[in-house]
Amino acid sequence: MKIMADAGNVDAKGQLGALYWRGEGVAQNDSQAVYWWKKSADGGNAEAIAALGQAYLMGRGVEKDSRLAESFSRKAADKDNMNGQYQLGVLYWQGQGVAQSYEQALYWWRKAADQGSGEAEYSLGQVYLNGQGVERNDQLALKFSRQSADKGNANAQYALGVLYAQGRGVAQSFEQAASWWRKAADQGSLEAAFCLGRAYYLNQGVKKDDQAAIVWVKKAADLGEPNAQALLGTLYSRGHGVEQDDRLAFGWWMKAATTGLTEAQYAVAAAYGQGKGTPRDDGQAFAWMSKAANQGFVFAQSNLGGYYSMGQGVEKSAGQAVYWWRKAAEAGNAEAGANLARAYSLGEGVGRDDALAATWAQKASDGRNADAQYLLGILYSQGRGVAQDNDLAFRWWMKAAVQGHVVAQYNVGVVYRDGQGVGKDERQAFEWLSKAADKDNDLAQFALGGLYWDGLGVTKDPVQAARLWRKAADQSNAFAQKALGTAYSEGVGVAQSSADAAGWWLKAARQGNVDAQLALAYASANGVGIARDDKAAESWWLEAAKAGSVDAEFSLGSLYYRGVDGKPNYKEAAKWFFKAAGHGSSGAKTYLDLMKENGQLDSKML
Repeated sequence: MKIMADAGNVDAKGQLGALYWRGEGVAQNDSQAVYWWKKSADGGNAEAIAALGQAYLMGRGVEKDSRLAESFSRKAADKDNMNGQYQLGVLYWQGQGVAQSYEQALYWWRKAADQGSGEAEYSLGQVYLNGQGVERNDQLALKFSRQSADKGNANAQYALGVLYAQGRGVAQSFEQAASWWRKAADQGSLEAAFCLGRAYYLNQGVKKDDQAAIVWVKKAADLGEPNAQALLGTLYSRGHGVEQDDRLAFGWWMKAATTGLTEAQYAVAAAYGQGKGTPRDDGQAFAWMSKAANQGFVFAQSNLGGYYSMGQGVEKSAGQAVYWWRKAAEAGNAEAGANLARAYSLGEGVGRDDALAATWAQKASDGRNADAQYLLGILYSQGRGVAQDNDLAFRWWMKAAVQGHVVAQYNVGVVYRDGQGVGKDERQAFEWLSKAADKDNDLAQFALGGLYWDGLGVTKDPVQAARLWRKAADQSNAFAQKALGTAYSEGVGVAQSSADAAGWWLKAARQGNVDAQLALAYASANGVGIARDDKAAESWWLEAAKAGSVDAEFSLGSLYYRGVDGKPNYKEAAKWFFKAAGHGSSGAKTYLDLMKENGQLDSKML
């Protein structure tokens, strides 16, 4: 070739330049390529003129110069050279060396495509696919992408695979998508290698093969394709196709995250927040979650709201939590919608507004968010922001319960037990309370214990009742502590123990459980399971009386009548008997009559 070029053959000079450009048969040398192209161009060779335009456009072998790139490309284009026409279209599209003009770009790309330029056909396919400079047209996008792909253009083959995967301009076919991605990947397309690997992982168009997924994804990841790096991190995190390794997962996510890929930034934040693959660092978790959220990644926006709500890695701010939840919720994120609804229902970070709470809860519930469905049930049950409706409350709790929401399962069980919003069904009550109790919900354990104690919906079993109450009591459930104390007091379901009874009543009484306060006061007054102590009895009855217990009022009257530590106080006795009588206690009225007969009431007491 060089002999012919040295002999003055214009075409040979251009071809020799191309060999130097590609490093075929000679050492790759951009300067030599430009040297021979200039000689060929001086002889009027259109291909060489176009090649010089490319060199100036890319800055290879010469200093980059958009104006000279335009000049040479236009000269070649005017000679009807398709490469020159394609390059001129690129310059117009990008506004390099010429005023930016989609119209002119399309004009020159069409001329080049008419001559069979695969690059121009690919560019036209992308233009029609994205609707830039022309009306979006999936059929034309498919047409031009296929024409270019058939010529071996790797970018077009990748794009054609995307069209098949999305069913745009053609019937969706993951098989065709995978086929075209393989062609492109074999030519070195990183995007196609990633898509092919993902197809193997997701069983789309090819048989699921985690090992093949790793091969293709790693090829792309090793060469810097961010999506592949992020997916490779996920594969290591889950141990799919490779040995599970949180450290390697974090490393690949970080590589992708530093390129700005939001999904990877989100994964890095989650890893820092959980301490998986890297030491836990709430500050870093917040920083990376913020990066993803500020780029509009909806899941990150929702989680960032959670960080502000909990004060994780940042100063706690209910207002900022609401700000980010609103952004994510307005983009359709159901979890954020549920959190926003809860904020409105509680007035946290925003003024309390039951109507808006119901609105957001409804939207998130329609998105099948169980927390929102549970909250919507609460709002209907209480008539907050919506008309009170036990039937609708039950329906939404049931939807949440079916999804495994433990408190909703408890509520459904209680509704079936009590017959509110649905027909009473003790067997269904047992089933749903069992589901929640199995998840260690103390409310459900207490309620289920009640069913076993009374034999409702299940064979009566005091032993099982006591076991369930102990589980709930160990979680500080005051109702269960009171019930367990009663079981010990009666020796039903457990060995009788007045001391254990008093011990459990004390735990419940300290939490404000009135029934436990009454039981403990009685035990103290009578020395049952605990040392007799009128002062302690007085104290617990006073606590119960403050809560409005008529029994406590009557018992205080009786205590003062008998006398604390043997010292009667008729004035205090009368005071409490009057309170109890006013609340309907017949026993208190009887005592007042007795005191009157015995001359123990004076006018100051009346």
